[in-house]
Amino acid sequence: MSDAEYREFLSFLFERYVRPRVARLRHRYARHMEDEFSYYFERCARSTQVLRFIESNCYDTEDIYTTFRIERLAGLVYGIRDTVDFSNRIADEGGFLDACQSHARQIADGLVLVHFPDADKDAMRETGSSNPDVELRSLAHTAKSWINEHEGRLQEFGFRQRLASVEEKLKGEGDEFAAIEKMETVQIPEKVRPRTKRWFKGLGQIGQGAALTIANVALAIGVLHIPVSPETQTWGAIASVATGIGTLLSGVGDLHNE
Repeated sequence: MSDAEYREFLSFLFERYVRPRVARLRHRYARHMEDEFSYYFERCARSTQVLRFIESNCYDTEDIYTTFRIERLAGLVYGIRDTVDFSNRIADEGGFLDACQSHARQIADGLVLVHFPDADKDAMRETGSSNPDVELRSLAHTAKSWINEHEGRLQEFGFRQRLASVEEKLKGEGDEFAAIEKMETVQIPEKVRPRTKRWFKGLGQIGQGAALTIANVALAIGVLHIPVSPETQTWGAIASVATGIGTLLSGVGDLHNE
């Protein structure tokens, strides 16, 4: 489909799946809506910034553990886990998961940078990106690749099940870091599997996906008080949340060292 047709298609998805849920979602978070969205986004952004540092500055796995204390690494895992829980919940309550589940391939096929709201660039900067344009292109490609690869299995194991499994995976990983911390040793016990640099890269990618999802659900329901056209607020939010979800799920492979 043409670019104009693609935007019309995303607008249709917004009106069908998201618009009927907007008032309910606003009501749910009415008392502290902006504070809650800001809290989770900022927590995710701080964790992702540290994970970028690990990817760029830690030479190997051992370097990670000599640079950071175990409790700091455990905090990163729990920080990402909590924001994933929040981003999954609001994407589900906002109707975005239903839109992605029913039309994943069609959404993925047309994703390009021009479909992302300008607010996404600011969101990427907050997570530590020095080149948001390049990064958003990369995330769109990552999300498209993941959706295309897993399309045949999404009917059996849909987005909800997969996202829930990510939460459980992160909780288990965080608990293991916490258990190491209680051993009161600066060395990694021999029986404990050290998380590799690739593992932390995957955790950072999960954080990026969660941050993009939170920012665009907030944009769609009017939490972000920034100038943006109504059209971008609708079809742009669909494109960006789909990218956030696909990015989040693609990061799981690195957690399993796949």
